Amino acid sequence: MKKMLSFILLIPVCTLAQMKHSMPSAKDEGVKKITSYNFPLKAIQPAPGKIYQSKKVEYDLYVTDTMVNFTGKHRHAIAINGQIPAPILEFTEGDTAIIRVHNLMKMETSIHWHGILLPNKEDGVPYLTTSPVEAGKTYTFTFPLIQSGTYWYHSHTMLQEQSGLYGSIVIHPARPEPELKEYVLLLSDWTDENPHQVMRYLKRGGEWYAIKKGALQSYGEAIAAGSFKDKLKQEWQRMPAMDVSDVYYNKFLLNGQEANEFNDAKPGEIVRLRIINGSASTYFNLQYANSYMRIIAADGINVTPVNVNKLEIAIAETYDVLITVPETGAAELRATSWDVTGYSSAYFGNGPVMKAPDIPRLNYFKMMQEMGSMNMKGMDMGNMQGMDMKGMDMPGDTMPKKKEMDMQNMEGMKMDGMQGMDMNMEIPGEFNYNMLRALHPTTLDSTLKPREIKLTLTGNMLRYVWSFNFKTLSVADKILIQKGERVRFVLTNNTMMRHPLHLHGHFFRFINAQGEYSPMKHTFDIKPMETVTIEFEANEQQDWFFHCHILYHMMAGMARIVSYDGSEQNEFAKTGYRKLKKEDNMLYPWYDLSVHSQGAWLSGNISNNKMALEFEGRVSWKGNYETETHLLRYLDKKQYFAFYIGYDYRKNKTLPLANKPNSKDNRRVFDAGFYYLLPMLIRSEWRIDQTGRLRLQLERRDLPLSNNFFFDFRVNTDKEFNVAARYMIAKSFSISTNYDSDYKWGIGLTWHY
Repeated sequence: MKKMLSFILLIPVCTLAQMKHSMPSAKDEGVKKITSYNFPLKAIQPAPGKIYQSKKVEYDLYVTDTMVNFTGKHRHAIAINGQIPAPILEFTEGDTAIIRVHNLMKMETSIHWHGILLPNKEDGVPYLTTSPVEAGKTYTFTFPLIQSGTYWYHSHTMLQEQSGLYGSIVIHPARPEPELKEYVLLLSDWTDENPHQVMRYLKRGGEWYAIKKGALQSYGEAIAAGSFKDKLKQEWQRMPAMDVSDVYYNKFLLNGQEANEFNDAKPGEIVRLRIINGSASTYFNLQYANSYMRIIAADGINVTPVNVNKLEIAIAETYDVLITVPETGAAELRATSWDVTGYSSAYFGNGPVMKAPDIPRLNYFKMMQEMGSMNMKGMDMGNMQGMDMKGMDMPGDTMPKKKEMDMQNMEGMKMDGMQGMDMNMEIPGEFNYNMLRALHPTTLDSTLKPREIKLTLTGNMLRYVWSFNFKTLSVADKILIQKGERVRFVLTNNTMMRHPLHLHGHFFRFINAQGEYSPMKHTFDIKPMETVTIEFEANEQQDWFFHCHILYHMMAGMARIVSYDGSEQNEFAKTGYRKLKKEDNMLYPWYDLSVHSQGAWLSGNISNNKMALEFEGRVSWKGNYETETHLLRYLDKKQYFAFYIGYDYRKNKTLPLANKPNSKDNRRVFDAGFYYLLPMLIRSEWRIDQTGRLRLQLERRDLPLSNNFFFDFRVNTDKEFNVAARYMIAKSFSISTNYDSDYKWGIGLTWHY
């Protein structure tokens, strides 16, 4: 067993050098030649045996609307060939893939082949590289497979991926490898809500997801946790509450189920797991009950094997790991969501179950303190561009020791449990990127001066707008590069969220502590206040997508187009990718309606990235009413400042100034002014109307007092004020009360949309 294991670990699953040798010519099957494989890696010794003879491999994928029941409720979903996740597509390196996508829905769809190096027109991003698959139509993808490893595919149309349109890809190496039982584990997240409603709710800044996750961080909770000063400091800096995930999910799935049993795994057997994070917005922590996991590949590329007891996998990443089935019973591999609100499991073996360890609930106030200690104000400062977080000791990071990376020492390790472990080895710890080491040097041509492109990850959580350099895709220029260049991206995350970033059509060096042995990847995670450097040889052509793989962040604007200057333009480029760029600037409506014993209040908003139409109205049961309508334009990059024009119409028949024109009780005026967000998240309004009357107003909404209890206030120089409180009992429903200076006290219900 030990000799076999050592042999397995020394055989690569995939190298980019092998991609070069298996590359079809430009004449083969009419397929355009691809050059992205051309990285300066040394070929390695393949396993003995006959080289595989490539062939055409064909699949038919039928995309349909369907109904699912993951939670006890029937909900709409999208399936391929009647299943979620979609079928596993298996190939061998050197094959030509012919995949017919049949769209049986009444709306368009698309398929992107994540991590696969292929001709630009086959990449599957609608209105960027590939035409969408129209309703009732079929699109045939044809491309050579010049690589091997673990990959996946998913829709790139709007939010369809969240509804179930994703599947796995396994490409076996052309040269034989030792037989090893393997399983594909595709992780995902599921919400019973329509994904478009999820996006709309994120845009309105609703609190229900945080309430469901216990992540609200109210003032009452802060006082109980001894973090009142930290909470004040956070809001003084205009920051919303800490969170690690935007969405509350009903279920977390592994191969479409919460629990999977792999009973054919034999006692003591070493098995290979091909793990894919196909979720829309969930990071997962993986832990195995029987022993550690041994990482052997990342994003489809072999790495120097390394042992970990916890593997954190970012959205859209893939890892291949080895585990040992227990000699007796079954062992759980558990994938816990990073916000620790749920998990899914795979069980290997038969008999009594050995459970994976529980992960404690997140301490949001501790996270808030740590973030505050980093001085969040400095995140926007220019000196952040030079900060290399990879060189810092981050919490939980442990650098691998030399012995962990030395293949010669692996001969003394047994994989049948911790008992047989060579105790001269370091005890495996939690995974971090500095553990990833390429099998061979990955350095690029040092004679080429790199084109350095600096990108800052930016966002506004209050309005849910995500961007690079404060520009969403809809208004951003292309990132221009030249073919043959050595390109270096230096990315700094000055948001409070983590972001998994993916570059289509390329593998890049992820610069880490391994130096010239830095690993090759196509997707990577970047933490808050972290700076990451990636670099690649520009050996492609035309335009490719670069974006955050949190689906809702991408749809809110965190994306760019990497363009090869001088390349032939496709039909979409000639129109400036007009349809693609519409996606992040869509209009989203929401409103709150309070019906109380003394009257009714309605506030509504229709908003996109830079503009908003706001309406406020109130009416008493005595026949008094007031309305204000404002059209806003946000002017600064942080969106603290907005100019507006509007109309104010009031007729309070029973109030003292009802008969006085242009009074606070009898008004029909046009006005203009601006809003500015003050510390403590207080919105100030400064306005002047057509008669020259000035008004200053201060307002704070959604001040959290406890996990479900909120307080609002408003006061202005017209001597008007309103204080209100509400207790949320559902996403769209609250018990509420208020006292208004004109309409007095009342109690009732509030509906949220």
